[in-house]
Amino acid sequence: MTGQDTGLTPAATRRNSQRTAWLIFGPPAFMVAVGWLLQLADDRQNAMQALSLVPVSTTSGPMDLLWPVAVGLAVLVGAGLLVRRLGWRRVMPAIGALWMLLWLAGSAAMVQRHVNRQGLFLQDMTASVTAPLARATARVVTVKFKPASLRSLGGTELVLQVSGLQIPQRLLIDDARAASLKPGDTLALQFAPGRFSGLFVTGWQAAPAADSH
Repeated sequence: MTGQDTGLTPAATRRNSQRTAWLIFGPPAFMVAVGWLLQLADDRQNAMQALSLVPVSTTSGPMDLLWPVAVGLAVLVGAGLLVRRLGWRRVMPAIGALWMLLWLAGSAAMVQRHVNRQGLFLQDMTASVTAPLARATARVVTVKFKPASLRSLGGTELVLQVSGLQIPQRLLIDDARAASLKPGDTLALQFAPGRFSGLFVTGWQAAPAADSH
């Protein structure tokens, strides 16, 4: 009866259901598989540890905090109006394509981050025969414990003023030694640029107190 009510045969209805299931669960499963393969490649290569050195973002006013929320609400309202005007049947192909593109973009971002860090491994392999990795001193501005989450393993989050860099940098260290650091302490950093962008700390240690003068 369902196939007759919708104008489709039971076999066609079953194929549509299978296609919908693949569309919903296939892209996320693909992204999980990509992440697993990249992690496997890292484990087998024994790449050097690389901690991201991220510039601390600054805001000039309330609008810098509110505009992402405003854009999100505008997109939701626009999508609701579009669905109401055109109907679900006509909008669903576009929603399905957007769903796939979002997960594919996420997978591509994971691959890009992996390849970006691969440059660090190559630099570490050739540092002894070319030039040593860059070194700098950094003053600890703030220290904050960050619990583990789905996005990171947590650890001690430091805000550093790194010599040679104007903008303060944020560094998350999953190391028990970092928990004893205090604002005003000085660190000796070893870092290298990624293959495409960004700076990564490949080694650190607390500098003697005399070095901070």
